[in-house]
Amino acid sequence: MEALKGKKLLLVLDDKLERLVKHKGDLRHIEGNGGGRPLSEKTTPMVDESHVYGREADKEAIMEPLLTQHNTDGSNLCAVPIVDMGGIGKTTLAQFIHNNERVEQCFQIKAWVWASQQFDVARIIKDILDKINASTCRTKEPEESLMEAVKGEKLLVLDDAWNIEYNEWDKLLLPLRYVEQGSKIVVTTREEDVARVTQTVIPSHRLNGISDEDYWKLFARYAFSGVNSGAVSHLEAFGREIVRKCKGLPLAAKTLGGLLQSVGDVKQWEKISNSSMWGSSNENIPPALTLSYYYLPSHLKRCFAYCAIFPKDYVFKKDGLITEWMAQGFLVQPRGVEEMEEIGEKYFDDLVSRSLFQQSTRDSFFRMHDIISDLAEYVSGEFCFKLGINESGSGLEGEHSCTLPERTRYLPITRAALFPPYTGAGRRIFRSIHGVHHLRALFPLYIFGEVDIETLNDILPNLKHLRMLSLCHPKDTSSKLLNSIGNLKHLQHLDLYGTSIERLPESVCTLYYLQSLLLRECRHLMELPSNISNLVNLQHLDIEGTNLKEMPPKMAKLTKLRTLQYYVVGKESGSSMKELGKLSHLRRKISIRNLREVANAQDALDANLKGKKKIEELELIWDGNTDDTQQEREVLEKLEPSENVKQLAINGYGGTMFPGWLGNSSFLNMVALTLSGCKNCMCLPQLGQLTSLEELHIEGFDDVVALGSEFYGSDPSMEKPFKSLKILKFEGMRNWQEWKTDVAGAFPHLANLLIAGCPELTNALPSHLPCLLRLEIQACPQLVVSIPEAPLLTEINVKVTQTFIPSQRWNALSDEDCWQVLLARYAF
Repeated sequence: MEALKGKKLLLVLDDKLERLVKHKGDLRHIEGNGGGRPLSEKTTPMVDESHVYGREADKEAIMEPLLTQHNTDGSNLCAVPIVDMGGIGKTTLAQFIHNNERVEQCFQIKAWVWASQQFDVARIIKDILDKINASTCRTKEPEESLMEAVKGEKLLVLDDAWNIEYNEWDKLLLPLRYVEQGSKIVVTTREEDVARVTQTVIPSHRLNGISDEDYWKLFARYAFSGVNSGAVSHLEAFGREIVRKCKGLPLAAKTLGGLLQSVGDVKQWEKISNSSMWGSSNENIPPALTLSYYYLPSHLKRCFAYCAIFPKDYVFKKDGLITEWMAQGFLVQPRGVEEMEEIGEKYFDDLVSRSLFQQSTRDSFFRMHDIISDLAEYVSGEFCFKLGINESGSGLEGEHSCTLPERTRYLPITRAALFPPYTGAGRRIFRSIHGVHHLRALFPLYIFGEVDIETLNDILPNLKHLRMLSLCHPKDTSSKLLNSIGNLKHLQHLDLYGTSIERLPESVCTLYYLQSLLLRECRHLMELPSNISNLVNLQHLDIEGTNLKEMPPKMAKLTKLRTLQYYVVGKESGSSMKELGKLSHLRRKISIRNLREVANAQDALDANLKGKKKIEELELIWDGNTDDTQQEREVLEKLEPSENVKQLAINGYGGTMFPGWLGNSSFLNMVALTLSGCKNCMCLPQLGQLTSLEELHIEGFDDVVALGSEFYGSDPSMEKPFKSLKILKFEGMRNWQEWKTDVAGAFPHLANLLIAGCPELTNALPSHLPCLLRLEIQACPQLVVSIPEAPLLTEINVKVTQTFIPSQRWNALSDEDCWQVLLARYAF
């Protein structure tokens, strides 16, 4: 907490992410293959300034009071509201300011926080603490912790706030009163009432549309892929007319520009320019966005309209949504295309290019803008009906809360009965489903106890057309799956994420059309049905976070399987290693466990890991104990993976040497390697020739005494061993004594070096590490070293037990200066 004193805070509040956190119980979460999840995004939002047009004046108008103006009433904190309609670019402008270099220099502590339609002060305070890396003391309330953490000058951004009452705003300001003079809160909102509540001495900044010329530049960037519009001058006249009708809304420029990017026919541009839909009236959806949907190809219309199932600001993964599209039969497979996923990826990328989906601030996640969500709901009509429970739990929400429309196909249930007062409402929900016989998707559906399971058992036999069913919730306490699940003959997607289920009924194995069985985080699940091999259409078996002790027999029959996070080798022939051989479509990652049970090396070869070109992460696990070191070496020899593997881990291997393939320079894609618990190995493999390797972790090699030139590789043409390595960790090397470090040019990009639990190691570290930033040495009492020549070194963590000799080569400091720095920092 003391480290935060004297530093300014920038706080940006945004309702979108906070809404996700607040209502996380309403949403399903499918990490590996699922559609998405609510999450609290910890990364700072980024914006490409080259994509921002016409906002320089707005930026300066806000920056001037942000950096200079103080409250005149004696309080230390000023609020700067930015207000206007949705889609105008408020969040983009706030990001633009948040990441500005002058702001970086003025406010050393910044926090970006998403608010909520229901302004939740407790949640916002917790999120602020998370963003400024301040923990909450167990004996203190979060408000007290925040008071201590914000002593200093800070900047907070509260983005897209919908509804703030005066008393709630005061509750938030109370623990922030100890900030230093000059601290600011930037609030973005579409509501004038929110702006009035939050503004202090600085008046609200109204964000209007950008100029016609700037708007044209933004539109042209998307419509012409950055190409000068003069190259397609025959389209410019219609393009400028389209821009004029968009009325300065940046989101509309992006979506229509993305739509027209693939349309080179001047007649189509003219048709869109003259469309009667420009005169349509919808309070929530601008005509430009309606046109963006209307001119989508039919196959994309279905996929986009399906996304009406998502609550606003739902964060989803590309692979998971494609899986759901597959289950609904939305993907059309043309001749010559084998992989349905490739078609889904093309559909998804097309929607991204049209700005209907946008990248979230977290890698690999996507979301839709609020107005785009409104568009999806509008075009889906009665086909998607969100059914929920009101705040009191006393009744159902929705225009037709008692009776569902007969046309309903997709039924997401929100604000489900998670607490005892909602139980009755949960039953009413189930009764309302009875009349919908053509339902295709039902999710997320929380199990509220045995009574509701019985109710569901009554309902499901009527839903003969159901293709997707979600019964997931992390807090679910049910240990039973519905007996009637086997009646859903058309079911293709079954999600049981986070339930307490202990056993799947054998009737699941009669769901012959099932493509996805998602069991992630079902921690009480210890076995799969013995006849699961009957599910010959199964493509995704998500068992991450389960505790399976063995695999069911005849897994080789699941030839379409793409997702299988781990495989437990069994003694029986039906669950042996060679069952993996026919699973040629496995991709991304797999952990192969209990390798001690591999009967012979031929079984390992029959698994054909080398032929599985789409596996990027591979983990090979033995138990660390063996009576036959030679057999384990022969088995590992035959487990050579594809050269496309990016991450490899070998744990508990009992051989005395590694096979020749490990460390081969042909593994051009390998970026991370972990070798742990290989207690019988007397030397490390030649790893210096792995040209793309960025992270190497060596742990628990009891028999390694010396690390010599063989570690760096034998290729004489290799000028710089470990040329890409950035992180190197040695841990638990009990008998390691010597490290040969005089290999010229080695480790040119090493940034982090950790040596821990090596009690016999005595000699020096590598002498020249030009990119080293962090050095950590723990529990190495005999290690006497000089600090390497490391001009960028900024952090050293050394336990008191080390004898540490400072060197004049550290940042060009003298011996005495360096020694004083170490004394001050580490109290030797």
